[in-house]
Amino acid sequence: MATEKLDLLIDRPTESVPERVVRKVCEAIAEGLLPPGRRLTERELMELTGVSRTSIREAVRHLHTLGLVETSPSRGVRVSLLGHDEVREIYEMRDVLEPKAAELFTLRATDEEVAALVAKAKPESPEGGRLKSIFEFDQMLLDGARNSLLKASLGALHVRIHALRSLSVTIPGRREASFQEYLELTAAIEERSPEKAAEAARRHVRAAAQAAIEAVELMEQHDS
Repeated sequence: MATEKLDLLIDRPTESVPERVVRKVCEAIAEGLLPPGRRLTERELMELTGVSRTSIREAVRHLHTLGLVETSPSRGVRVSLLGHDEVREIYEMRDVLEPKAAELFTLRATDEEVAALVAKAKPESPEGGRLKSIFEFDQMLLDGARNSLLKASLGALHVRIHALRSLSVTIPGRREASFQEYLELTAAIEERSPEKAAEAARRHVRAAAQAAIEAVELMEQHDS
């Protein structure tokens, strides 16, 4: 008699509950719904997400590791308030990695991926939706670059960079300038010019760095 194959494989979701909480909090930060300094308690996170205290605590530990939350002077945690030096270091790394991502995307992305990226750079939506579109744009750029190490390194930075965007766009003229920079980047990508794409990405990163540092300095002056 033939022996049936023993199969004890258990289907598992691609994300655990704490991982889903981390993703949702990251998205809320990226969209400006949880601005820097925003206090978060376990109770509020449980109510907002509908998950257990154990899962919330595990998620908060991971958010600490990512540098997205920090211990609050009062009870609980708050969305991290990055200082001048931390912001400078983040953008120095972004200056190295993001132009390379733009170059590789231009070389490796399919025509369909290029068209989708171009469309993502031209949303007609309120500012919250705009921030979400930028978050998705960055993910698409990394996916199309097809370099797992670059994606891991720059993806970790992007999480913290998105936390700063709701501040940097408060600098007069920055929102409009950023929109134009994305159009220049996608134009270079459509042209399939890796050199122009890398240079457009570099200009964008350096302008964004200047605005982010200025915004953080203004916030520090206000708090002092």
